[in-house]
Amino acid sequence: MSKKNDTPIAPDEALGKAEEFVLKNKKAFIGVIAAIIVVAALNAFGVFSPKSNENSEANEAIANIEYKVLEGDFETALNGDGFNMGLLEIIEKFDGTTAANKANLYAGIAYAQQEQYEEAIKYLSEYKGEDNIVAAKAKHTLGNCYSQTGDQKKALELILEAATLANNIAVTPACLRDAAAMYEAQGNTAEALKLYNRIKDEFPASPVANEAEIKINAAK
Repeated sequence: MSKKNDTPIAPDEALGKAEEFVLKNKKAFIGVIAAIIVVAALNAFGVFSPKSNENSEANEAIANIEYKVLEGDFETALNGDGFNMGLLEIIEKFDGTTAANKANLYAGIAYAQQEQYEEAIKYLSEYKGEDNIVAAKAKHTLGNCYSQTGDQKKALELILEAATLANNIAVTPACLRDAAAMYEAQGNTAEALKLYNRIKDEFPASPVANEAEIKINAAK
């Protein structure tokens, strides 16, 4: 049996494992790695701690396989390794538990990373976030998956919802930037500029503010 991952994966380690893939697929995965990093970090603070009355087998199962997502071994994460059940089995067997909810998030991320957007949408849509930051990251990722399927209206709706849900410098500016870029692609420069100005005015310390200011100046 594979060893349980007792220590949460460090955010920089999770990023490093997936960096090459993201560099090749920037458009598709704004927010995906952020979701992984946030979940990894919040593990350490107990945000995903199971309720005391929940099935201990479910908690053990997710602990034994979740690190495979953070390592980038998405196939094993989804389907198990022959000794430990995968995310899909956890979702089916332990429906309604914290473990299954977390497995929905990880499964969505895993499918998105493999460019299986319909499956990613299916599982990310089932995720119920109790923490606004994680929930916003998941919704941001879900929006980007819809964008990849061609449903730009739904994508824009979700990304704007994510920006409002989090409403902090760690999440909102990137969501607003992505939504603005989508408006630009639709030829709606006026709406795009509104969002770029929001970034500049409300989140001037964000790295995204520099991008926003460039866009604003270019439109003058």
